[in-house]
Amino acid sequence: MEKLRFLIQNIQSVLFIENFAFRNKLRIASRINEVVNNLFDGDPTMLDIPPDAPPEIPRIQLKDSKPIYSLNFSPTRIDFFYNEAGKPEKNLDSLIDNYLKNFFNIANLVKDEYRLSIPRIAMVVKAASEIETGSNLLIYETFLGTKPFFKNTHALEIHSLEKTTMNGYDINRWFRIKTARAPSGQDNILFVEIDINTLPEKPMDFELQEIKDFHNKSIVFAKDSFSKCFGVSL
Repeated sequence: MEKLRFLIQNIQSVLFIENFAFRNKLRIASRINEVVNNLFDGDPTMLDIPPDAPPEIPRIQLKDSKPIYSLNFSPTRIDFFYNEAGKPEKNLDSLIDNYLKNFFNIANLVKDEYRLSIPRIAMVVKAASEIETGSNLLIYETFLGTKPFFKNTHALEIHSLEKTTMNGYDINRWFRIKTARAPSGQDNILFVEIDINTLPEKPMDFELQEIKDFHNKSIVFAKDSFSKCFGVSL
């Protein structure tokens, strides 16, 4: 297998919550920004949505001015994102401490001040690697080499779901592998996503320390998953 070097494209952490009522969106947005030391210095978006709109639609959207960090707040979930594609220095170790510091401050606000129940949590890491010999050929030879039917494909995707245990947490682990082409048409890009989430059929009420523990263990678990699949870590 060609030597791979995965660079982080996106990190997403999710707190699933239960029917949060948005009584003062501006105050909520201001308080969130306060606990992350004004990280979200871009213009906030307050969506005026009818009460019967789907609860997954964010009512508050925050971002920094670049933007690199962003947050979506809906009645049923809070999503915190890092997204800075195309930066060669951005391996996981170089950015995860700052990312988690901000996320844990948000989680602390949610638990300590808003007193919200958090029945589920999730973390998603997306990475990419350039493949000089061709991303489709690499996926074919690594995972589908006994089936010549797939040898000359223009694009390939592999999605796998494993229900497993991660250091005491019952989780779903989605592992998604997708090939892509550069704007020039060259077949040289490999996208990989690992989605680690607690089971919807086993809801809990996660406290702050458990949220921290889950995310720290998810980082180790994600690195180990990449290593076992591709022979290199994140």
